[in-house]
Amino acid sequence: MTKIPFKAVAVDMDGTFMNDDLTYDHERFDKVLTRLRNHGVHFIVSSGRPLSRLKRDFAEFLDRIDIVAENGAILVQDNNIISSHYLTPKTGKELINFVQTHYPQAYICVSGKEGSYYLNSYPTAFKKLMNFYYPDNIGLNNFDEIPSSERVIKLTLNVDATLANELETKFNHDHTERIHCTTSGFDDIDVVPYGVNKAQAIKYFLRYFKLEPSELIAFGDGLNDKEMLELAGYSYAMANGNPEIIKLAKYKAPSNNESGVLQVLEKYLDEAEKNNN
Repeated sequence: MTKIPFKAVAVDMDGTFMNDDLTYDHERFDKVLTRLRNHGVHFIVSSGRPLSRLKRDFAEFLDRIDIVAENGAILVQDNNIISSHYLTPKTGKELINFVQTHYPQAYICVSGKEGSYYLNSYPTAFKKLMNFYYPDNIGLNNFDEIPSSERVIKLTLNVDATLANELETKFNHDHTERIHCTTSGFDDIDVVPYGVNKAQAIKYFLRYFKLEPSELIAFGDGLNDKEMLELAGYSYAMANGNPEIIKLAKYKAPSNNESGVLQVLEKYLDEAEKNNN
Protein backbone atom coordinates (compact mmCIF):
# COMPACT_ATOMS: atom_id res chain seq x y z
CA MET A 1 0.00 0.00 0.00
CA THR A 2 1.38 3.41 -0.96
CA LYS A 3 2.17 5.50 2.07
CA ILE A 4 0.19 8.61 2.89
CA PRO A 5 2.70 11.43 3.58
CA PHE A 6 1.39 12.04 7.10
CA LYS A 7 0.77 9.85 10.13
CA ALA A 8 -1.39 12.14 12.28
CA VAL A 9 -4.30 14.47 11.53
CA ALA A 10 -5.25 17.44 13.75
CA VAL A 11 -8.49 19.31 13.10
CA ASP A 12 -10.07 22.37 14.65
CA MET A 13 -13.84 22.20 15.12
CA ASP A 14 -15.81 25.44 14.70
CA GLY A 15 -15.34 26.92 11.26
CA THR A 16 -13.17 23.96 10.24
CA PHE A 17 -14.56 20.48 10.79
CA MET A 18 -18.06 21.63 11.71
CA ASN A 19 -20.49 23.20 9.25
CA ASP A 20 -21.93 26.58 10.19
CA ASP A 21 -24.99 24.75 11.55
CA LEU A 22 -22.63 23.07 14.06
CA THR A 23 -22.96 19.59 12.58
CA TYR A 24 -20.81 17.26 10.48
CA ASP A 25 -21.40 14.24 8.28
CA HIS A 26 -21.02 11.34 10.73
CA GLU A 27 -21.33 8.60 8.10
CA ARG A 28 -18.73 10.18 5.84
CA PHE A 29 -16.37 10.77 8.76
CA ASP A 30 -16.77 7.15 9.88
CA LYS A 31 -15.60 5.96 6.47
CA VAL A 32 -12.66 8.38 6.36
CA LEU A 33 -11.61 7.48 9.90
CA THR A 34 -11.68 3.77 9.08
CA ARG A 35 -9.52 4.32 6.01
CA LEU A 36 -7.05 6.50 7.93
CA ARG A 37 -6.68 3.85 10.62
CA ASN A 38 -6.02 1.25 7.93
CA HIS A 39 -3.05 3.41 6.92
CA GLY A 40 -1.90 3.75 10.55
CA VAL A 41 -2.91 7.42 10.75
CA HIS A 42 -3.98 8.92 14.09
CA PHE A 43 -6.88 11.42 14.24
CA ILE A 44 -6.73 14.25 16.79
CA VAL A 45 -9.63 16.61 17.43
CA SER A 46 -8.05 19.91 18.49
CA SER A 47 -10.58 22.44 19.74
CA GLY A 48 -11.32 25.30 22.07
CA ARG A 49 -14.49 23.44 22.98
CA PRO A 50 -14.71 21.90 26.45
CA LEU A 51 -14.32 18.15 26.84
CA SER A 52 -17.97 17.67 27.82
CA ARG A 53 -19.08 19.12 24.47
CA LEU A 54 -16.53 17.17 22.41
CA LYS A 55 -17.58 13.91 24.04
CA ARG A 56 -21.09 14.58 22.79
CA ASP A 57 -19.87 15.62 19.35
CA PHE A 58 -17.88 12.40 18.88
CA ALA A 59 -19.80 10.00 21.13
CA GLU A 60 -19.58 7.09 18.69
CA PHE A 61 -15.90 7.66 17.89
CA LEU A 62 -14.30 8.16 21.32
CA ASP A 63 -12.36 4.88 21.14
CA ARG A 64 -10.90 5.82 17.74
CA ILE A 65 -9.77 9.41 18.20
CA ASP A 66 -7.62 11.52 20.50
CA ILE A 67 -8.78 14.87 21.86
CA VAL A 68 -7.23 18.24 22.61
CA ALA A 69 -9.89 20.27 24.46
CA GLU A 70 -10.00 23.81 25.85
CA ASN A 71 -7.38 25.03 23.32
CA GLY A 72 -4.80 22.60 24.71
CA ALA A 73 -5.58 22.59 28.44
CA ILE A 74 -7.07 19.07 28.43
CA LEU A 75 -5.66 16.02 26.58
CA VAL A 76 -7.64 12.79 26.20
CA GLN A 77 -6.52 9.41 24.91
CA ASP A 78 -8.61 6.24 24.93
CA ASN A 79 -11.38 8.34 26.48
CA ASN A 80 -9.21 9.10 29.53
CA ILE A 81 -7.71 12.45 30.55
CA ILE A 82 -3.93 12.08 30.33
CA SER A 83 -2.91 15.71 30.89
CA SER A 84 -4.59 18.84 32.25
CA HIS A 85 -3.62 22.43 33.01
CA TYR A 86 -5.48 24.62 35.51
CA LEU A 87 -5.00 28.00 37.11
CA THR A 88 -4.53 27.97 40.87
CA PRO A 89 -7.76 28.83 42.77
CA LYS A 90 -6.27 32.18 43.80
CA THR A 91 -5.31 33.22 40.27
CA GLY A 92 -8.63 31.95 38.88
CA LYS A 93 -10.55 34.25 41.22
CA GLU A 94 -8.22 37.16 40.54
CA LEU A 95 -8.61 36.69 36.78
CA ILE A 96 -12.41 36.74 36.95
CA ASN A 97 -12.33 39.89 39.11
CA PHE A 98 -9.80 41.49 36.76
CA VAL A 99 -12.01 40.94 33.70
CA GLN A 100 -15.12 42.18 35.48
CA THR A 101 -13.31 45.31 36.66
CA HIS A 102 -11.40 46.26 33.51
CA TYR A 103 -13.74 44.85 30.84
CA PRO A 104 -17.26 45.16 32.29
CA GLN A 105 -18.70 44.85 28.78
CA ALA A 106 -17.47 41.25 28.55
CA TYR A 107 -19.79 38.32 29.17
CA ILE A 108 -17.85 35.56 30.92
CA CYS A 109 -18.18 31.79 30.92
CA VAL A 110 -15.85 30.11 33.41
CA SER A 111 -14.80 26.61 32.42
CA GLY A 112 -13.74 24.59 35.45
CA LYS A 113 -12.72 21.10 36.41
CA GLU A 114 -16.16 20.30 37.85
CA GLY A 115 -18.45 22.46 35.71
CA SER A 116 -18.95 25.68 33.77
CA TYR A 117 -20.41 28.90 35.11
CA TYR A 118 -21.97 32.15 33.86
CA LEU A 119 -24.19 34.81 35.40
CA ASN A 120 -27.97 34.55 35.26
CA SER A 121 -28.08 38.28 34.45
CA TYR A 122 -26.39 37.80 31.07
CA PRO A 123 -28.40 38.13 27.82
CA THR A 124 -30.48 35.16 26.70
CA ALA A 125 -28.53 34.83 23.43
CA PHE A 126 -25.24 34.42 25.28
CA LYS A 127 -26.67 31.89 27.72
CA LYS A 128 -28.22 29.91 24.88
CA LEU A 129 -24.85 29.71 23.11
CA MET A 130 -23.07 28.68 26.30
CA ASN A 131 -25.74 26.04 26.95
CA PHE A 132 -24.69 24.41 23.69
CA TYR A 133 -20.93 24.63 24.15
CA TYR A 134 -20.92 23.91 27.88
CA PRO A 135 -23.54 21.21 28.57
CA ASP A 136 -22.60 21.06 32.27
CA ASN A 137 -23.16 24.80 32.84
CA ILE A 138 -24.50 26.34 36.04
CA GLY A 139 -26.11 29.78 36.21
CA LEU A 140 -24.98 31.95 39.13
CA ASN A 141 -26.01 35.28 40.59
CA ASN A 142 -22.37 36.08 41.34
CA PHE A 143 -19.09 34.41 40.45
CA ASP A 144 -18.28 34.30 44.18
CA GLU A 145 -20.73 31.38 44.25
CA ILE A 146 -18.26 29.18 42.36
CA PRO A 147 -17.20 26.38 44.75
CA SER A 148 -13.92 27.10 46.52
CA SER A 149 -12.58 23.73 45.38
CA GLU A 150 -13.10 24.54 41.69
CA ARG A 151 -10.08 24.92 39.40
CA VAL A 152 -10.38 27.28 36.44
CA ILE A 153 -9.29 25.82 33.10
CA LYS A 154 -10.37 28.64 30.81
CA LEU A 155 -12.44 31.80 30.56
CA THR A 156 -14.50 32.33 27.42
CA LEU A 157 -15.23 36.02 26.94
CA ASN A 158 -17.81 37.45 24.59
CA VAL A 159 -16.03 40.71 23.83
CA ASP A 160 -14.14 42.51 21.06
CA ALA A 161 -11.42 40.04 20.01
CA THR A 162 -8.92 42.86 19.40
CA LEU A 163 -8.64 43.27 23.19
CA ALA A 164 -6.88 39.91 23.56
CA ASN A 165 -3.30 41.19 23.60
CA GLU A 166 -4.15 44.13 25.86
CA LEU A 167 -5.91 41.90 28.38
CA GLU A 168 -3.04 39.41 28.46
CA THR A 169 -0.39 42.11 28.86
CA LYS A 170 -2.23 43.98 31.62
CA PHE A 171 -2.95 40.90 33.70
CA ASN A 172 0.51 39.38 33.32
CA HIS A 173 2.18 42.64 34.32
CA ASP A 174 0.85 42.31 37.86
CA HIS A 175 0.70 38.53 38.32
CA THR A 176 3.44 35.91 38.57
CA GLU A 177 1.05 33.17 37.40
CA ARG A 178 0.53 34.27 33.84
CA ILE A 179 -2.22 33.74 31.28
CA HIS A 180 -2.45 33.47 27.52
CA CYS A 181 -5.27 34.99 25.44
CA THR A 182 -6.26 33.66 22.04
CA THR A 183 -9.22 34.12 19.74
CA SER A 184 -11.01 32.31 16.96
CA GLY A 185 -11.99 35.72 15.60
CA PHE A 186 -15.73 35.61 16.37
CA ASP A 187 -15.91 38.39 18.98
CA ASP A 188 -14.61 36.05 21.61
CA ILE A 189 -11.43 35.60 23.62
CA ASP A 190 -10.28 32.41 25.31
CA VAL A 191 -8.09 32.90 28.36
CA VAL A 192 -5.97 29.89 29.37
CA PRO A 193 -2.89 29.25 31.54
CA TYR A 194 0.33 30.60 30.02
CA GLY A 195 2.09 28.15 27.72
CA VAL A 196 -1.13 26.35 26.83
CA ASN A 197 -2.01 26.15 23.14
CA LYS A 198 -3.00 23.53 20.60
CA ALA A 199 0.53 23.05 19.26
CA GLN A 200 1.98 22.21 22.67
CA ALA A 201 -0.78 19.67 23.21
CA ILE A 202 -0.27 18.07 19.82
CA LYS A 203 3.49 17.85 20.44
CA TYR A 204 2.63 15.66 23.43
CA PHE A 205 0.71 13.26 21.20
CA LEU A 206 3.39 13.28 18.52
CA ARG A 207 6.02 12.29 21.09
CA TYR A 208 3.76 9.49 22.30
CA PHE A 209 3.20 8.25 18.74
CA LYS A 210 6.95 8.64 18.01
CA LEU A 211 6.18 10.98 15.12
CA GLU A 212 7.76 14.19 13.85
CA PRO A 213 5.85 17.43 13.18
CA SER A 214 6.66 16.87 9.48
CA GLU A 215 4.32 13.85 9.67
CA LEU A 216 1.38 15.96 10.84
CA ILE A 217 -1.42 17.39 8.70
CA ALA A 218 -3.48 20.10 10.41
CA PHE A 219 -6.61 22.06 9.51
CA GLY A 220 -7.76 25.36 11.00
CA ASP A 221 -9.54 28.63 10.34
CA GLY A 222 -8.90 30.94 13.30
CA LEU A 223 -6.07 32.65 15.12
CA ASN A 224 -6.19 30.05 17.91
CA ASP A 225 -5.02 27.55 15.25
CA LYS A 226 -1.89 29.56 14.43
CA GLU A 227 0.65 27.58 16.49
CA MET A 228 -0.85 24.27 15.38
CA LEU A 229 -0.58 25.16 11.69
CA GLU A 230 2.96 26.47 12.14
CA LEU A 231 3.89 23.13 13.69
CA ALA A 232 2.44 20.90 10.98
CA GLY A 233 4.35 19.66 7.97
CA TYR A 234 1.09 19.89 6.00
CA SER A 235 -0.92 22.94 7.09
CA TYR A 236 -4.35 23.67 5.61
CA ALA A 237 -6.39 26.84 6.13
CA MET A 238 -10.07 26.63 5.36
CA ALA A 239 -11.34 28.75 2.48
CA ASN A 240 -13.58 30.52 5.01
CA GLY A 241 -10.67 31.13 7.39
CA ASN A 242 -9.13 34.26 8.84
CA PRO A 243 -6.98 36.01 6.17
CA GLU A 244 -3.92 35.81 8.42
CA ILE A 245 -4.37 32.06 8.77
CA ILE A 246 -4.87 31.61 5.03
CA LYS A 247 -1.63 33.50 4.45
CA LEU A 248 0.19 31.43 7.07
CA ALA A 249 -0.90 27.97 5.93
CA LYS A 250 0.88 26.09 3.14
CA TYR A 251 -2.36 24.93 1.52
CA LYS A 252 -6.04 25.88 1.33
CA ALA A 253 -8.94 23.48 1.89
CA PRO A 254 -12.54 23.96 0.70
CA SER A 255 -14.80 25.69 3.22
CA ASN A 256 -16.19 24.08 6.34
CA ASN A 257 -19.66 24.05 4.77
CA GLU A 258 -18.27 21.90 1.94
CA SER A 259 -16.77 19.36 4.39
CA GLY A 260 -13.39 20.67 3.29
CA VAL A 261 -11.42 18.61 5.81
CA LEU A 262 -12.99 15.35 4.66
CA GLN A 263 -12.56 16.34 1.01
CA VAL A 264 -8.80 16.84 1.44
CA LEU A 265 -8.33 13.65 3.43
CA GLU A 266 -10.33 11.64 0.89
CA LYS A 267 -8.09 12.89 -1.91
CA TYR A 268 -4.95 11.75 -0.07
CA LEU A 269 -6.57 8.38 0.65
CA ASP A 270 -7.83 7.94 -2.92
CA GLU A 271 -4.38 8.71 -4.33
CA ALA A 272 -2.62 6.30 -2.00
CA GLU A 273 -5.11 3.48 -2.59
CA LYS A 274 -5.31 4.05 -6.36
CA ASN A 275 -1.59 3.38 -6.72
CA ASN A 276 -2.07 -0.06 -5.23
CA ASN A 277 -4.76 -1.24 -7.66
